[in-house]
Amino acid sequence: MRKPWSISTTVRNPERLRDFLKVLKQLEGESFTKENQVKYQILLIKERLYKPNNIPPKYQRYYEEPTLEIPYNVAEKIFEYQNYEDPPMRGRQSVNPLNKLGFAIAREGYGPIKITDLGNLFLEGDYDIGFVFLKSLLKLQFPNPWSRDFSAKHGFNITPFIATLRLIYELNQRSKIKGLSKEEFCLFIPTLTDANRINDQIENILAFRKLRNNEEKQEYIWNFAREFYGSEKITKTKINNLSDYGDNTIRYFRLTRFFRIHMNPLGHHWRIDLEPSRMTEIEQLLGQYDGKAFEFKTVEEYLEYISDITRPQLPWEHIDNLKKVAVNLRNIIVDLVKREGIKLEQNDQRLVEIDMSKFNKKDILEKHIRELRGLNLRLKLSIKKKKLVGNIEKIKEIISILDNPRLLRKLDPEGFEKILTEALKILNDEILIKPNYPVDDEGEPINHAPGNKPDIECYYRTFKAICEVTLNTSNLQWVQEGQPVMRHLRNFEREHGFENIYCIFVAPRIHKDTYSQFWISVKYEYDGKPQKIIPLTTQHFALLLKKLLQYIETGKKFSHYELHKLYEKIINETKKVNSFSDWTRKIDQLLECWMEERI
Repeated sequence: MRKPWSISTTVRNPERLRDFLKVLKQLEGESFTKENQVKYQILLIKERLYKPNNIPPKYQRYYEEPTLEIPYNVAEKIFEYQNYEDPPMRGRQSVNPLNKLGFAIAREGYGPIKITDLGNLFLEGDYDIGFVFLKSLLKLQFPNPWSRDFSAKHGFNITPFIATLRLIYELNQRSKIKGLSKEEFCLFIPTLTDANRINDQIENILAFRKLRNNEEKQEYIWNFAREFYGSEKITKTKINNLSDYGDNTIRYFRLTRFFRIHMNPLGHHWRIDLEPSRMTEIEQLLGQYDGKAFEFKTVEEYLEYISDITRPQLPWEHIDNLKKVAVNLRNIIVDLVKREGIKLEQNDQRLVEIDMSKFNKKDILEKHIRELRGLNLRLKLSIKKKKLVGNIEKIKEIISILDNPRLLRKLDPEGFEKILTEALKILNDEILIKPNYPVDDEGEPINHAPGNKPDIECYYRTFKAICEVTLNTSNLQWVQEGQPVMRHLRNFEREHGFENIYCIFVAPRIHKDTYSQFWISVKYEYDGKPQKIIPLTTQHFALLLKKLLQYIETGKKFSHYELHKLYEKIINETKKVNSFSDWTRKIDQLLECWMEERI
């Protein structure tokens, strides 16, 4: 029976791999014996990266009071309490995606645990997530000498990343409909197990697109699954697994920035396509690699390959190919400027007009390409900003999402951060609104903001602020958000001076413990000094946009001074009340009065 391939079902969020890798780093140099396999899983429990289903009653307090550090001996007792049939297997499962993606070598009988050069790059503070995952996914292939799951005898002969690029590239040559829908991706990409069958899979996609209604499509999906799995008895679970594998793969592939996803904030009208500004690199990759798996004679040869950060070789490491990348980017920018009627600033104009024939060093050319990508992104964001300002329909759309808990539940963290970023930009009175989530070449988020930075930075003429957002409404909200938010604000205060610095904290619902934590920080102090934190629910934040609509409808301009006055009122009221619960009620009252004020 055939089976689909998958990247990782153990760790669905690629960013979490970094935390798993940090824990494995503690064991580097030791053998991955059965004892250390168990130890690794215990360390994951200790660091709260894995929570078993059964917690002994006497250790429940570590999860009820998440600020308590879990001692190793307690994590060990929690692990033992699970009574696993094969305890070391848990550690092997958790380390598997790190091995598979070339970040580490950790397997019994293969020498000491080693974090590869790529893994160490991933652990650095300032890493390029696109480069890390491009290199990682180019190494991912089935079969390989280290994988028993996806062998040649089961029909595997694929480098999934390259094969997916090739499938979409060739499909786009044959169809007016560009890219793949999410349904198409999940059905036809994980089941592409042999690069020799790319054309067959394209034929399947084209046949699927000809179907007239959902009933016909559902029948096709079941028949396709029966043929793929080689069995007449197919369960719904197997169909659902394809969706899970596809969704997980998209998360990983997108981090490379070689794919572009089109969708509205709630994920409707979803399509994945190749990124136009990377088309030269894509074509160079497809010219050099066919999507088939490389052959390795021994496990040692394969381990040497995944440990070598310079392999596989990127075509644009040759300076002539790199110049083609730069020329393509410049042409894209020139076309964009002409199409949108943009007047470039003097420095940007000089950047576009540079004679690249003079560049004969790879590092200089790479720097120039980074600058061109930066300019291309700034121009795209500027165009998006112009489309946002005064866009009544967009304002109403964001308000409807912020006011609706059901719609909010459909958002992922980066989608929520994007909506709040757009809302802040719509107010149209900033010097700069800077989200810290990594973006693709269109400025669309490909992951949520890293944990060591504020979600969004806001710069106005009379004040500065950070905006921290979360979809978490549980009693863990204050633990996961409280201290980090106050720490981010204090770092931002130190960087920009302590005068007129705020933090706007936004969540669908703010837990009473979070209110309490912030009230203490505002009323008294955090790390020796009071802070200015404004906790707002999404419905509170929607009021800011409703006020903006009132201004637009009366032909007046909404100013950041209005926000500044409101924020100061909320902070000043903290000094007059004696409890966080009084403060929460006062925030409600202040916002109601603010909405009723005449424009």
